[in-house]
Amino acid sequence: MIEGIDALADLSALEPSDFDSFRKAVRELLARTFLLRGVDEVLYDFAVRNFGLLEPYFACMGAELRKDESLGVVAWRGGAETRARLGREETIALLTFRLLFEEKRNLVSLTDFPTVTVFDFVERYKALIEGDLKKTRLIEILRRFNAAKLIRSPREEADPDGQLVLFPSLALVLDQDGITEVMSFIGTETDAATPAAESSAIEDEGGDA
Repeated sequence: MIEGIDALADLSALEPSDFDSFRKAVRELLARTFLLRGVDEVLYDFAVRNFGLLEPYFACMGAELRKDESLGVVAWRGGAETRARLGREETIALLTFRLLFEEKRNLVSLTDFPTVTVFDFVERYKALIEGDLKKTRLIEILRRFNAAKLIRSPREEADPDGQLVLFPSLALVLDQDGITEVMSFIGTETDAATPAAESSAIEDEGGDA
């Protein structure tokens, strides 16, 4: 028996508007993994207040629903079949974003997100691998991470002065153990599955997620 599954019976007691919010929250989580305070304000608030309903719902499909109110994130994590694979460049980009987020997060209020310029990101990326990041790959990476709700990229992705918004979902996707593992990954020549990609929000390259 799945723990807490009896709580799903309470779904029938929801008001129509709340049931609609429940469906929207589930759909957004399944589509993009994260609900973020300050981005998905209404759905995030609903998910926090009704976590006891959402948690067993996701448990029924073998997934874990997580919340971190200090970060302002609700997210789900499935099994290995839902994990994405990232190429070497994307894995290093993820680490770069995560390190930048950690450096900047204490410089903003709870209602703001850290920001860096595209130039800042590229320079930090290059410093990590002592190599370059081609413009086409930069655009591809920014678009992929934007779609995964890890960052918000500027309209002109390759503009060095463009502002990148760093979402707190980065902290859930790549924890301290993950940072250490990715650091050890740098320098290898083969693609590897990053421990950070926790859902299908990041599409797999050339294979099953």
